[in-house]
Amino acid sequence: MNVELECRASSTFENKHTTLYANAELNVELECRASSTFENKHTTLYANAELNVELECRVSSSFKNYCTALYPNVELNVGLECRASSSFKNYCTTLSPNVELNVELECRASSSFKNYCTKLSSNVELNVELECRASSSFKNYCTTLSPNVELNVELECRASSSFKNCCTKLSPNVELNVELECRAISSFKNYCTTLYPNVELNVELECRTSSSFKKNCSTLSPNVEINVELECRASSTFENKHTTLYANAKLNVELECRASSTFENKHTTLFANAELNVELECRASSTFKNYCTTLYPNVTLNVELECRTSSTFKNKHTTLFANAELNVELKCRASSTFKKKCTTLSPNVELNVELECRASASFKNYCTTLYPNVELNVELECRASSSFKNYCTTLYPNVELNVELECRASSSFKNYCTTLSLNVELNIELECRVSASFKKYCTTFSPNVELNVELECRASSTFENKHTTLFANAELNVELECRASSTFKKFCTTLYPNVELNVELECRASSTFENKHTTLYANAELNVELECRASSTFENKHTTLFANAELNVELECRASSTFGTLNVELMSNVERRANFKLAS
Repeated sequence: MNVELECRASSTFENKHTTLYANAELNVELECRASSTFENKHTTLYANAELNVELECRVSSSFKNYCTALYPNVELNVGLECRASSSFKNYCTTLSPNVELNVELECRASSSFKNYCTKLSSNVELNVELECRASSSFKNYCTTLSPNVELNVELECRASSSFKNCCTKLSPNVELNVELECRAISSFKNYCTTLYPNVELNVELECRTSSSFKKNCSTLSPNVEINVELECRASSTFENKHTTLYANAKLNVELECRASSTFENKHTTLFANAELNVELECRASSTFKNYCTTLYPNVTLNVELECRTSSTFKNKHTTLFANAELNVELKCRASSTFKKKCTTLSPNVELNVELECRASASFKNYCTTLYPNVELNVELECRASSSFKNYCTTLYPNVELNVELECRASSSFKNYCTTLSLNVELNIELECRVSASFKKYCTTFSPNVELNVELECRASSTFENKHTTLFANAELNVELECRASSTFKKFCTTLYPNVELNVELECRASSTFENKHTTLYANAELNVELECRASSTFENKHTTLFANAELNVELECRASSTFGTLNVELMSNVERRANFKLAS
């Protein structure tokens, strides 16, 4: 644009509504603006444009720029310098994130520049702005200080000035050391402040003990070091209602003060991974009441479980979550009269101890849900040797049912409504069905189950299997073979795509097997079926032969047989060699 820009400086050429896009070299155009009367209206200067020249000409000319949007990452060094020395007006400018505002902030302190409704985005270095606030009468309304801002300077000026900050949201990971210090020595009011996670509250907690600072409705988020707050609770009359102590809080101090004081803590929720050693110890030695406490996963319950055995502590509606070391609790169950109702034992729980005590105790366990990958070896062994009743147990996928299946064959154990999910090794269950009178209703065999054993026992037993759905890719070789040699009835079976129908089709030709409403899906190898149609009196009604089926055999057998086929849809592009032979 060198030539065009040169002619603009020497002529009265008018260029309206021109859009100069990003990264354009505006050096020449901006130079001619300062030396000519060229008018440029509604020009949009896009991101990353070198505005050095334009900003220089603004200082030395009366050039007007309305409604210009300065996009992010623009080097505003020159523009900010000229603002301090001129009467340039900038309305409704949006300064986007990561802008170096050092120059603009300096000129604010020394000029009467007005900046309304400016949004200072995240990670802006506000060091300069915060310094000028303390020394000037600059007003900042509705400013949102975003996360990770270094508020050291702002917090210092609050203590030494009358600066008002209403409705400021201090976001996470802010170093509040300075703010907390000024609260103790000033009359600064902080309403409705949300202190986010990982805040070092050491200073704030210390000032609470020595001042009359009121803090209502504060939420102390996770990983807060409450050591200081807990210490001041024991030595002061500080009231803390409806405080939620979140995860990983070191409650050592709070728990110690509970045992030695009259502190009341109602509706406190102790979240995951809390070291409850101290709390559990004080429960056994005090009259502390704890209602509706939820102990979350991975809690070391060793102390609580020990105190249950030796005290009259009542624990109602406690939910013991996953991976809890239940060794101690299970041991005390066998030796005490502890009642536990409605307990949910979540996944991967070591049930070895509980299962052992079930066999030797009269413990009742109702509505227990044993989740996936649980080692049921111990439970299954005790079922065979005890009168334990297990109702409504859901055995989830990939459970080692070897032990359970073995005890079924040798016991009178009843299992109702059990769902055996996919990829379960049914070898043992299927074997025990042949030798036992075990009844299994409404069992769903999911895909890829090795049905070899079940299919073999069907042929040699009187086992009844109703409403069984054999899913895709099941090896039907054994089932199809036993159909030809037995009186097995199979109703409403859906054979899914890509099933090897070789065996079924062979047995159709040699047996009186009835197959009604069977849907043969796409890409099935129909070679065998089509061959047996020509040599048998097999009736196939309402069969839909889908695309890409090898219909060569069917078409050939039609020409040479009296086979009757009704409502068969012959797809396009099928070789009708048989029709040509009949015509000839």
